Amino acid sequence: MHYRIRKVIFLIFLSIFVIGAPTIVFYTAGYRLNFTTLKVQQTGVIALSSIPKGATVFLNEISTNNKTPYVIQRLSPGDYTISMSKEGYKPWEQRVSVNSGATAYVTGVLFADSTPELLLPLEAIAIAGDRNGRFINILTKNLSEEDSQDIVRFDTVTQISRTLATIPGSYTSLKLSHDESILVLDDGMRVIAVSAETGTILGVDALDSAINPLPDYIFLDNGTNTELKNANDNSLVALLPPGEYSVAFRNTAYAILNDSRDRTYLFTFTTGAVTQINLPTTLIAMNESEMLFVGSDGNEIDFYDPNSGTTTLIARQSTPIISIGWYGNGEAVICATKEEIFAIAKDKYETREVTPLVNASDILGMWPDTTGKSVTFFGKINEVSGIWTVALIQ
Repeated sequence: MHYRIRKVIFLIFLSIFVIGAPTIVFYTAGYRLNFTTLKVQQTGVIALSSIPKGATVFLNEISTNNKTPYVIQRLSPGDYTISMSKEGYKPWEQRVSVNSGATAYVTGVLFADSTPELLLPLEAIAIAGDRNGRFINILTKNLSEEDSQDIVRFDTVTQISRTLATIPGSYTSLKLSHDESILVLDDGMRVIAVSAETGTILGVDALDSAINPLPDYIFLDNGTNTELKNANDNSLVALLPPGEYSVAFRNTAYAILNDSRDRTYLFTFTTGAVTQINLPTTLIAMNESEMLFVGSDGNEIDFYDPNSGTTTLIARQSTPIISIGWYGNGEAVICATKEEIFAIAKDKYETREVTPLVNASDILGMWPDTTGKSVTFFGKINEVSGIWTVALIQ
């Protein structure tokens, strides 16, 4: 072969090696040419999981033929549509942004594609369910005695109902005390207390205890500030701005206080610290496993983290919310309006990932059980009013 030909062939192969070898190395390392920007960028990764596991993964509506948990690798930076499907569950979809050299972690919370089941047909004036969704107390009209009302107590586990008490009068409000041992009835003129266990009408002391969620503390106006004091030894716990205070929420660790100027404070029992916070308090629920509050004024929904002191807006509703609670271990927040129940994923609220769960009417309340298996609610479906349940997992 002629020398010049051999030289040309050598230079061609050398050029291929010089250009190709780095290209292969960069390609193997995850670098790609972005044809939109004409820049070489490192690819990203989407790490997918789902609750429950075993959901089929789709990328831009094309099946990957893989199930969660699954990692999609070597994706050029940009936005992708991730979908998940599982037999017996509602479809799930979300837009995910992939950044150069980064991993996007995505957890899809799938809810069962199930229809509500009627547990107890009943008309209600007011309802009060406990925080665990176990017992639901219903104030309803007594059909045999005029100007009387029944308090019906329903056990969602055994699905047994009993008439707890028959009360003379026409009450319009029914609430549970903070320790859930007393039912408080109000007709706008008169307030009474009824034992949630026996149905016995209780005395004034029990009523005072029921409507006072902080019996171990007192608020005292000293003319300049409001003193929060320990009721047992009269020791000063904290100095608060002047005003009248009420308790919007309490458990064994925290109390959330509102003052007469619409300010909100977090009271930590262990330290005695009182901190002003930014959280709507018309509706409040706490995820105690992650120590995270969710609060709403009926339209705005916010998270509040007492450890970091940060408040995060997760949604604004045009239709007022009447009830709010946590799903399972806190993977999502479940909300009810008067006409529907829906879930908002906790970690992906910025994409407004909402899953409709129930379409009904005249919903008075909603209680997710602590296991995450179902949601119990009082409402009307197909003109049948009563207590219903809908499965969240299969």
